[in-house]
Amino acid sequence: MEQESKSASGAYRRIKHGIINLSYKPGGKLSEARLTEELGVGRSPIRSALARLETEGWIEVSPQSGTFVRALSAQEIDELSELRGILEAHCICQTAKRVSERELQQLSGAFRRLGAKIRDGNAEAFIELDNRLHDLSYRIAGNELIAQTLIGLRDKVQWIRRACAISEKRVLDGFAEIAKIHEALVRRNGVAAGELMKRHIENAARFCRMSESRVRRGGREG
Repeated sequence: MEQESKSASGAYRRIKHGIINLSYKPGGKLSEARLTEELGVGRSPIRSALARLETEGWIEVSPQSGTFVRALSAQEIDELSELRGILEAHCICQTAKRVSERELQQLSGAFRRLGAKIRDGNAEAFIELDNRLHDLSYRIAGNELIAQTLIGLRDKVQWIRRACAISEKRVLDGFAEIAKIHEALVRRNGVAAGELMKRHIENAARFCRMSESRVRRGGREG
């Protein structure tokens, strides 16, 4: 029983990782038989993993058609964005008051180190820097409940970001937005940092809404 539970947990993590990184694309069909072969585990752990993924909203199951990776609707993206905007704005505002000079210097170093790659349109470098800014904010803001809530949303955020096929323009726009947030932190202007963070999240959501039709055109693969 313990071994089966470990197998189910491992299958859950690997399938979820595949969804987030678009190995299993939105609208794509998930076959139990194929997953069993790919992951090297039995049908029972696969079923347990899929049941957990369905509960968490990663997949949808149709008795007639099968199991498919979900694609978030525009409304769901908006709701996620609204929640993040409120919580992230609070965190970055508090961070501006609490962050140490040493931590600011380390963040500035990351902006210098990754900035050149981002200006060349490197989306992964942008994601790394963006994550670093958010991680700093969650850690320093001082509210563990808010931090854990935002960390819990992170997988969905990363999934949406990749599914929306982030463009070079969005990478450059996003970099300009977080650079302004960084400047507000250096000035220790929490109000400005909060407003800029909220706008950054809203802009990212707007880009994803515009991309949603492209995501859905992937269709349900047989």
